[in-house]
Amino acid sequence: MSVEILDGATIVNFMEDEEAFNLQICDRFAHLDSDHDGRLSYGEMLKELQCLRVFETHFGVDAETDPDELVRVYDSLFLQFDHDLNGTVDLEEFKSETKLMLLAMANGMGFLPVQMVLEEDSFLKKAAEWESAKLAA
Repeated sequence: MSVEILDGATIVNFMEDEEAFNLQICDRFAHLDSDHDGRLSYGEMLKELQCLRVFETHFGVDAETDPDELVRVYDSLFLQFDHDLNGTVDLEEFKSETKLMLLAMANGMGFLPVQMVLEEDSFLKKAAEWESAKLAA
């Protein structure tokens, strides 16, 4: 983890650089697709969904969550990605929903800089690194 300063514009600008954004999407998708079949099963997506830290964000890190509630939330999140409801998530579904989630984060964050702790492999961390590289060039 690292501490980064970013704002909504960082995320939006990163997504508008289609080459950089698509590279990150494809890399993440390939990493999650452990059986290399070109589709993400619920099991393959579960780790990614857990990284969203829905409960820590909304209920506090120390809150104990009912296991049945966890299952319902992760099922619901998976369905957000599975647009055609075939039980798997293809690359386009993954890209489309990830983009929507990042745009929602950018809109919620606004355009004032925010200091955040980011996981090394997160899309937000990749956006911050992308912005730093652009500024250094």
